[in-house]
Parts: sequence; structure tokens; C-alpha cells
Amino acid sequence: MPPVDDIKAAIEQVLKPFDENGENEDGNRSNHAFWDFYVIGGRFAGVKLEAMFDADRLRAFNTELANQKVTVRGVQFGKQELAPSSQIPMVDALWCESFPESPIKVCPMFRHYNDQHEDSNGFPDIMRLGDVPASLKAFRVIVAGPNHRGELEATYMIQGDMWNGVSWVDTRWDGLVRSTVDALREKLGDYKPEYAARNTPNDDWLAVTVDYHS
Repeated sequence: MPPVDDIKAAIEQVLKPFDENGENEDGNRSNHAFWDFYVIGGRFAGVKLEAMFDADRLRAFNTELANQKVTVRGVQFGKQELAPSSQIPMVDALWCESFPESPIKVCPMFRHYNDQHEDSNGFPDIMRLGDVPASLKAFRVIVAGPNHRGELEATYMIQGDMWNGVSWVDTRWDGLVRSTVDALREKLGDYKPEYAARNTPNDDWLAVTVDYHS
């Protein structure tokens, strides 16, 4: 979405039409609703940071966690929790050693990284679109832009394979955020210049990670 002063309010405006507890103009629940609760970041806080690093380095990091016999609790909601918690300093130190260029010095893979019920306030869950890693994937991508009244709304949306209530639909989408944006930019070339100008994503737009629940 374009840069805004109040990111939380902008996300709320974009997602409002898809609220399972909301109503459309007819007073009925939207047939396209898909969430009843969401936060910025949440279970997926830090995924853009992880996507910045080479897959081989991430595998080596996980291998070293296994070598150090790191133990976790099972997942009912969100990320695995290091148990006992006394392992946290060692895991964070290993993260910093393995990824010294990381601007975040807490390992984002485990629950101690963030409160998964509270909104994240910045990087990497709120990032310039131009800085999004090419390998970043998502289950759903929503692009929001201003309508003719200048109000922010969802203008394009795509998601992974889904059950539509009758059959399983293969969207034939690679799941990559960057390729989705590139395809949209190309598509908008066929639209009226005024509409395309205000709705074509550029590198200074914002890419926000949202964790929603249904």
C-alpha cells in the first residue's frame, strides 16, 4: 500500500470488508470474509528478515540448533517456544553469530521474539516494498490503493490454492510477493493512466505482514 501516517488505521480500512463479524451494505455478512482477528506480524513476525538470508545459511543455523540439543514445546498457536527458557540467550547468541548483519539481535524463529497477540510496530513486518526479499512467499497478497474518492481499499488480491465450498481451486500462483507485484504493474499498463498512476506500486510503498485468523 502507499505510505501512510497511520499504518494500523490503514490496515483496518483495507481489511474491514473481509471481516467475518462485519456486515456489507445490505446488512449481511460478506461472502468473501476471511478473518475474525488479525495483528501486524503475529505468528509471521520476522519472516521477511528470514527471507533475506541464504537458504543454506538458515539450514546450517537449524543444524547447529539440533547439535546444541535445543528443545521446544509443541505449537498450539504460533511459533515454537524454547523450553526451558534458559536456552534463549544461547539461541539468540547463535543467531547473532550466524547472521551478524541482522539488524535484529533476537532470533525471530521462536516465541520469545514477539508477542503474537500484539501488533508489530516496524521492521521487518513493515518494510519498503523495494526492500522485500525476492524469495518472500505469502499465502495471500492484498494490494491496496486509493479509490476515486482517495480512500484506501483493496484493489488486487490473490491467494494460494483454496477450497471454494464446492471444489479445490488451483490458482497456479507461485506465492512470491515480488512476482505478484511485478505482474500487477504489467497489468495496470492496460488501465487508464490516471487510475494506473495512483494504483501502481512503487519501491516506496509499504509491504506489511499481517497474521489473520478465521
